Amino acid sequence: MNETLSLGLMSFKYSLTNAKSDCNNFTLRKFKKNEIAEYKRDPCNVILFVMQGEIVVSDKSGAVDIKCGRMLMSTNSEESVCLRSLEDSVVIVLKFYNIESLILESLLQKCREDMTPRYYSTETICPELFRFLSTIEDYIKADVFFQHLFYLKLNEFFGLISIYYTDEAYSAFLSPLLYYKSKFRFMVLSNYEPNVNVIELAKKCNMSIRNFSRRFTEEFGMSPGKWLMDKKDALILESLSASTAVMTVIAENFGFASSSHFSTYCKKRFNDTPYDLHKKLKSGMER
Repeated sequence: MNETLSLGLMSFKYSLTNAKSDCNNFTLRKFKKNEIAEYKRDPCNVILFVMQGEIVVSDKSGAVDIKCGRMLMSTNSEESVCLRSLEDSVVIVLKFYNIESLILESLLQKCREDMTPRYYSTETICPELFRFLSTIEDYIKADVFFQHLFYLKLNEFFGLISIYYTDEAYSAFLSPLLYYKSKFRFMVLSNYEPNVNVIELAKKCNMSIRNFSRRFTEEFGMSPGKWLMDKKDALILESLSASTAVMTVIAENFGFASSSHFSTYCKKRFNDTPYDLHKKLKSGMER
């Protein structure tokens, strides 16, 4: 049985399984020499980080050889993908939707206009990013996860991309995602604010509620209400992860009438108090 360890979005159970993974997770795969694995593409984007060894990724369009210290980006597709290990290998797989990271959306806006989109792209894993990926591997092996950790780590990953890679380098690496750039998507993101509601956001986009909701669901794969709630939760957790986090200030920034109201919200959404979330998130970011 192939050894697969997962850092998922909603369930962070330690697992040794071949079960199909949901989108939005980090997965650790270990391959024996000459081992072959075939995957049916999920409707999301995939980045492979080769931490050890060497693999060949292939589909109907051709094959790409990825050695240790390299990463490969591919967009969603209906085709199956084949992975073949040329030696004993360790691969971290990141699966995500475009909309999961506001940092990513910002980077896509800055990509060079003359950059030609591709189905695949590769890039060297810089030392800083390799250290980050090593912590992801530690998280998976230690089984120390809790809900929404994925969002924080996804944003941290794209933050590192923006800091340690040149505009030209990250534009080339992210170019497969340019196939899915959307004027509507960027209009939504440019008008998004943490406390905006669906009616206000539709008005900012100069659309009726009915047309906005229909177009939003087509583009983002979920209702605008759920998307806004998920984004609010992600930003709250990001604020709580700061070492200097002040509960009363965070509560005020996100429109809560009182600290007790904020605490009730956190217990309902995250099954924990703001203070305990802060301790867990701070500890996780310092790993």
